[in-house]
Amino acid sequence: MGIVAIGQAVPRHEDPTLLRGEGSYTGDVSLPNQAYGYVLRSPHAHATLVSIETKAAKAAAGVIDVFTGADCKADGIGKLPTVQMPAPNFDFDSHVRPDRYALATDKVHFVGEEVAFVVAETLAQARDAAELIEVNYEPLPAVTNATEAMRDGAPQIWPDNPGNVCFESELGDKAATDVAFEKAKHIIKQRMVVNRSSANSMETRGTNADFDPVSGRCTVYVGVQGVFGMRNTLANAIFDDEIENFRVVTGHIGGSFGMKNFYAETIMTIWASRKLKRPVKWENDREESLLSDYHGRDKVADLELALDADGTFLGIRANIIANMGAYLSPLFVAHTLLSNGGIIGVYKTPTAYLKISAIHTNTGSTNPYRGSNRPDVAYYIERLIDVAAAEINIDRMELRRRNIIPDDAFPYKGPLGINYDCGNFALDFEEALRLIDAEGFDARRARSEKNGKYRGLGLANNVEGAAGGGQEFVDIALDTDGKVDVFAGTTENGQGHPTMYRQVVSDKLAIDMDQIAVYEGDSDLMAQGNGTGGSRVSSVGASAAHAASEKIIEKAKAVAGHELEAAAADIEFADGRFQIAGTDRRLSWREVAAAARKEGLPEKLQGGLSVNGDFQGTANNFPSGTHVCEVEVDKETGRVAIVRYVAVTDAGQVINPLLLEGQIHGGIGQGAGQVLMEGIQYDAKSGQMLTGSFLDYAMPRASDFCSFELIDHPTLTDTNPIGSKGAGEVGAACAMPVVVNAVVNALAGLGIKHIDMPMTGETVWTAMGGVQN
Repeated sequence: MGIVAIGQAVPRHEDPTLLRGEGSYTGDVSLPNQAYGYVLRSPHAHATLVSIETKAAKAAAGVIDVFTGADCKADGIGKLPTVQMPAPNFDFDSHVRPDRYALATDKVHFVGEEVAFVVAETLAQARDAAELIEVNYEPLPAVTNATEAMRDGAPQIWPDNPGNVCFESELGDKAATDVAFEKAKHIIKQRMVVNRSSANSMETRGTNADFDPVSGRCTVYVGVQGVFGMRNTLANAIFDDEIENFRVVTGHIGGSFGMKNFYAETIMTIWASRKLKRPVKWENDREESLLSDYHGRDKVADLELALDADGTFLGIRANIIANMGAYLSPLFVAHTLLSNGGIIGVYKTPTAYLKISAIHTNTGSTNPYRGSNRPDVAYYIERLIDVAAAEINIDRMELRRRNIIPDDAFPYKGPLGINYDCGNFALDFEEALRLIDAEGFDARRARSEKNGKYRGLGLANNVEGAAGGGQEFVDIALDTDGKVDVFAGTTENGQGHPTMYRQVVSDKLAIDMDQIAVYEGDSDLMAQGNGTGGSRVSSVGASAAHAASEKIIEKAKAVAGHELEAAAADIEFADGRFQIAGTDRRLSWREVAAAARKEGLPEKLQGGLSVNGDFQGTANNFPSGTHVCEVEVDKETGRVAIVRYVAVTDAGQVINPLLLEGQIHGGIGQGAGQVLMEGIQYDAKSGQMLTGSFLDYAMPRASDFCSFELIDHPTLTDTNPIGSKGAGEVGAACAMPVVVNAVVNALAGLGIKHIDMPMTGETVWTAMGGVQN
């Protein structure tokens, strides 16, 4: 491969292994004396557990043991954690958080909740034995819709949360916003539903726990976005044990998107291994995943936009109801309370006020899902602008132009505390319109009309806060053979971290990329790390690799100086060599690495050529961009086809254009999939899931999309030394509003102003029929 530079398009180093089927995932781990676990789940959305009889199951062939909530409580196993994240105007301890243990004890609160855990010699034996467990349920009334759960007389899920309200939070200046609305010439109102969806990663969740009774140490093989956070939580919150007694290893991970977090099944698997003193393996099947994985989105928002007579934005108000499910997920704060400041989008907005109500229902928990709350707020503002333009009869693109934040306004501080450090919003917007040939759209619409299709054009601008704050760690070691080992505290979930880290280190150290190996996802390899999430790795993780590279160069200069009998300050580094300035005396990396192992070095230079590096981010960065697409809607069936899609992205300094394209491509697929077909559905009365398999839960395929036209328009951020911005979620954030805007635009001639997601053929056909009739 040779030496590669930051910004160079380099194919993913990790792909050949995966494409040959040689990846090693949690399910591939099989250990000597392996036992298998199976979870018995509740068939009721809300019920009292009157009794559980496990005698027959324990006597079944191959069964090693059966565990219930009573066993869990007797052993003092800790409850599932919720992460105390700082959020504006929110006191983490001001509300009641329902306790969730690994197995239910007195009641069950959603279909799929864990009731018992069977461990047997084979998975088939564990499944068969689970059918012999006799559970006496006393069904209770259930509620699955958050707005219905708030009504008087709705089933009460938790006694300490009257009205099923877990917490309420306000953000912004209500008084100032009310004044702005009083002065407004136009007030636009729209209710929007952001549908519940499932991450549906290609690899389902699983855990294989291997407890060593001699050392008292448990090795946990599990796909999770942060091995150190998992290790620390297991020790401190669940098992009250020493951190050193847990090792967490991920192996390859087949997707996560925020979903692979902390779960009851992982606790049960580890607990069973510790009790039985042998390895125990558990894996979800797809049906179980749809029931028990943390879901995404599920919000209802009543939105208002105030404008003056010229269409200038004066303020925005929102009342957002978030369906939390029966229990709070570990990262519930991010899902509901973070990124709400982004509701102003890329627009000058003097004032804003939001009220967020978090509501319990008899459903699975909701958690951050690709983009967390950022796609939601992008959807609110971009849909609201299109609704406003139609209502006050202003061209929707012109309305955006009048309000977009100009280049000379940066840094721009929004009314809800968010601070955009840089960007080029207007240029991205105009470039997207040029690339899609917006002026020629009417002719294309006429051609589609002749073919029995309604054609629509949608556009959405977006800016989102990527997690540029926080600390990350990267260690680098260089051996005498010239090989470089890079250890990162992040966790690869399929994004291409190994390629990115190798590229940053190759660029900084001027070392052949093929000489560099990257290691992630093993808590024994490093002292600490903060994992993956919020699009943080390309900024914070890459910057930690950048810092470690600079640190090892400085150490190598000192070693070279000692070897060449010169001061370290006189050593220059260029093109992979260390040279005394003004002379031809120089050493290669290999020679310096060998010198670093010699005796007689000063103490601070001993121990070989290795360093511990870190980067402390101080602020978020703000990737942005504009997406524009065209759709055709079949007049007979309502089926929507995306026929053109252009995305202009500002991700700062692009480390690897191919990796960026992959992230934007995948984000568009997930965002558009949620718009057109995906959606978790529950029966309103029984609480049964109606989309419990891929027969009912539709997943997007490559054939559902056209080719995406992707353009980079970078502005470099100064929040990190590379200038990069997180780009893992910006594609998903823009895709939701742009596709909905395009579909509604296609149907505008029928008088349709809004259709909620998912816009399935049936939903669109029904809306068309309703208007036509």
